[in-house]
Amino acid sequence: MKSVFRTFFASFILLAIAYTGHAQEMHRTFDVSNGGQLILDIETGGDITITGWDRSEVDINIEIDGRDADEVFVEFDNSSRSVEVFTEYESRRSNADVEMEIFVPFEFDLEISTSGGDVEITGVTGVIEGSSMGGDLQLTELNGELDMSTMGGDIWLSNSEVDGSLHTMGGDVDISDVTGSIDGTTMGGDVTYDNVRSSSDGAQEQVTISTMGGDIDVDEARYGADVNTMGGDIFIDTAGEFVKATTMGGDITVEEINGWIEANTMGGDIEVRMVGGTDGDRHVLIESMGGDIELTVPSGLSMDIDIEITLHDDDDDYEIYSDFDLDVEVEGDDSDRRWRSKREVVATGSVRGGNNNIVIRTNNGSVTLREGR
Repeated sequence: MKSVFRTFFASFILLAIAYTGHAQEMHRTFDVSNGGQLILDIETGGDITITGWDRSEVDINIEIDGRDADEVFVEFDNSSRSVEVFTEYESRRSNADVEMEIFVPFEFDLEISTSGGDVEITGVTGVIEGSSMGGDLQLTELNGELDMSTMGGDIWLSNSEVDGSLHTMGGDVDISDVTGSIDGTTMGGDVTYDNVRSSSDGAQEQVTISTMGGDIDVDEARYGADVNTMGGDIFIDTAGEFVKATTMGGDITVEEINGWIEANTMGGDIEVRMVGGTDGDRHVLIESMGGDIELTVPSGLSMDIDIEITLHDDDDDYEIYSDFDLDVEVEGDDSDRRWRSKREVVATGSVRGGNNNIVIRTNNGSVTLREGR
């Protein structure tokens, strides 16, 4: 019996070794000049870490482990201006863990393509572009032009001075402590802008955000904000010039807008406070298909007010709170549909000459219109 067990155990060990593969470790150093380019074409996928340093060298460390480690083919190519790294599997159905740690000169362009894995880039100045089929992007202390995307991970950009765009198909985008014009988009996550400022050259850029299914949070949009989400809340702390905000199924809150606003939601509340005086374009168009609306306007604003509330049942309650005198009319529905009736409440008024159109529309909700102090 012991002999049989030993034979079985030995066979198991041999089988495990056969499926483990042979780990690979590679180290390459290439002499380069500042302003060159690193090109990564990682068909095997894998985690990649790239760090800028003060040497005229590209230093590459690669570790390959896993069942099919010996099936990974790696090729290097270099010139005085560029370094290229290419990986692929020698057979079609292979699986291995590939990790890369790379150091490049502080001023260096990056072009990255990987079939899957996290990418972390720190301390690099240049044109930085690339994509991952399924990992996170961690980007910090970058300078230059940026165009990065991932099919299924989160993106973090911080402590950088860059212009460009970030996109993910299924994760969050978090941009903080950044100077420049940077667009963050996602198909299914939240987008957060925190302490994002215009470029040091004085370029005036608006904040542009789009997401298919998450919240949007912007702390400041000095030169305006154009944001939309298919299914989340929108929060903007402060904005200048204008705000255009659209959500298919959430609330919209704008704590301070020094300019005009157009906001629309299919199923939430809207709260807006206008600040900064009465000069310039101050028009308002706020619409909700199913929520309450509260608007505060600057003291002394010249307005032509048009409020409309649509009520779909006789017993629907509504209230209009206004610091201004309004003419209110209730119009019934002449439809012969006995099981349902509709009423429209229309409130209008002109204040100080009516120079700015203030239009508010909601369904089955209440409206509050206040004058700031």
